[in-house]
Amino acid sequence: MIFDAVRHVLRQSAYIDREIQMTGVSIPMSDHPNLNAYFAAANTADGFCSRFSALFDPRDGRWQKIYIIKGGPGTGKSAFMKRAASYAEERGLEVERFYCSSDTRSLDGIRIPSRGIAMLDGTAPHTVDAVYPGAVEEIVNMGMFFDVRALREKTDVIRALHSACAAHHARAKRYLRAAGAMRDTVRTLLRDAYLAEKAAGAAARLVQKIPAEREPVSDMQFVTAISTQGIVHLPTAERMGRCIYVTDRGRASLFFDALLEAAQRRGVSFVRFASPLCPGETEGVWFPGIGTAYVSDRYGCASEQAMTDSRPLNTARFFDAAVLAGCRARVRFAQGCEEALLDGACEALASAGAAHDALEAHYIAAMDFDALNAFETRFLRGFC
Repeated sequence: MIFDAVRHVLRQSAYIDREIQMTGVSIPMSDHPNLNAYFAAANTADGFCSRFSALFDPRDGRWQKIYIIKGGPGTGKSAFMKRAASYAEERGLEVERFYCSSDTRSLDGIRIPSRGIAMLDGTAPHTVDAVYPGAVEEIVNMGMFFDVRALREKTDVIRALHSACAAHHARAKRYLRAAGAMRDTVRTLLRDAYLAEKAAGAAARLVQKIPAEREPVSDMQFVTAISTQGIVHLPTAERMGRCIYVTDRGRASLFFDALLEAAQRRGVSFVRFASPLCPGETEGVWFPGIGTAYVSDRYGCASEQAMTDSRPLNTARFFDAAVLAGCRARVRFAQGCEEALLDGACEALASAGAAHDALEAHYIAAMDFDALNAFETRFLRGFC
């Protein structure tokens, strides 16, 4: 009875009659022109997933200097990092940008590999403290530029806004947890129709074209975020070189599993682009050895990419059509539930974003930006 009631609601919302594809969520395309653009964390079905410890590890000998930026919301941490990134690029250096998975307009960090320099936002929810203070990490305190007395006068308002943000994020987590359960349901249903050997053979033929390496390197990055702006996809892989789109309809992650297994057996380097909802799932793979990325087509980037392969890789051939037909209604239902839950999560995150913007306004009003700008100018002279 409950199933029928929910099914009726979804049909009224036009979810149940869609193809087996995630199309109901708005995907605002990023206008970031940078090739090396990623998200440093993700709002997932299992909670907040931060990659800060891997991306900005002071124990990693590649990083000789790590600047940890501290300060309240609206104190200019992201703007400071954007200015530092532009300063480095003007000097011909390659910069990796890591955007905030909650507010995708803001930076969480940058890395300049050729100089061994990194810079990151060290405040909650990814609080970072120095392991080797002075020797590797240096604290940059933006809090020294705000008027503490003015902020203390707003203590009750600031506490209330913090509480509102926390409540909206808690609501988003509940939606995301439920959406993740629906995603798992879809994957389980589709696996019954999955022709694993056929997919593995196709994947092996694809990676056979890539030269094997003695010491292959693998990495994982997020290029999609479930955020206060909706579901945002950075077309980083699409801009790296040749891009082959993989038809999704909920089926691509199983093929990507086969592709990654084949790459590991072959011994080639790759970057795996993880799903923000379920990081164990893959939504794309980049092979630097041949300058080619295989990317899910669910984000609609194909029309914008001049170097896109004109023949997408169709995953339908890796599924038994008769078995798929038998579970299609259940798959559509579960995907409709997932879409509705993701809509709810995005609405909750948007509310959290509005509360955070209101919080930022109080800090911005208390900031001495003239002093901050003078500090930034002095800092950048010896930055890189």
